[in-house]
Amino acid sequence: MKKILYILIKNVLILTLCLPLFSFAQQKDLKYDHTQDVKFVEQYKNNTIIDSYTTKDGLRIRVGDTLTIGDAIIKRKKYLFNDVFSHIVIGKTKGTTNKDSRYLPHNYSGNKVIIKSLFVTHEKFTGYKLRPNRKQMPLYVSVFVIEYESGISKIFSHSRKTILDIEKALSSGEIINHNTLLSKDQKINKLVDLEGAGKYDLLLKLGKLKESGILTEEEFQKEKKKILESE
Repeated sequence: MKKILYILIKNVLILTLCLPLFSFAQQKDLKYDHTQDVKFVEQYKNNTIIDSYTTKDGLRIRVGDTLTIGDAIIKRKKYLFNDVFSHIVIGKTKGTTNKDSRYLPHNYSGNKVIIKSLFVTHEKFTGYKLRPNRKQMPLYVSVFVIEYESGISKIFSHSRKTILDIEKALSSGEIINHNTLLSKDQKINKLVDLEGAGKYDLLLKLGKLKESGILTEEEFQKEKKKILESE
């Protein structure tokens, strides 16, 4: 009888110790709302790998998906040779500080990349709390990618890249969200950004917008005609 009682108590203790593990099993398929939930994010350490992420706009991304690099953010109408992206760095980068990171040159616009991994990081506290609990800060999702192209072009390029905070990259246009429905005016405004550039630059930009699906064939031909007929 004592032996049976001992076994029962032992099993109860084991079950009790295991309960927290089951209760706090980390979810690997995250949505934007999850990353903003203070209680939910406490279970995640910085650089925790996840399987998929659904953005604020409902775009679901996961390992193996292909993304298209958009345009680097600049305050001028024309790029200079040393302009770089604001949310895409060279190589595989983790951590909360990116001071030593090298940002991707602007001329990678239009390149396609394949997602190799996704990971989360807690946002930095920007208030005046004496000892803020970093684990209670919202999460942002970063994406490690490799160049879609293979062969010589890949060898001599920055084939490994990290997109820092996919939400900011998408909202800024540095990563193209093909699910976003743009109005006609929004599509045309993407061309206005290069106003003052030569016809060749405008046509090159126009072609990239068509290839990425932002402009339809009809809109492409219409804008192409405008450029060629302009003085």
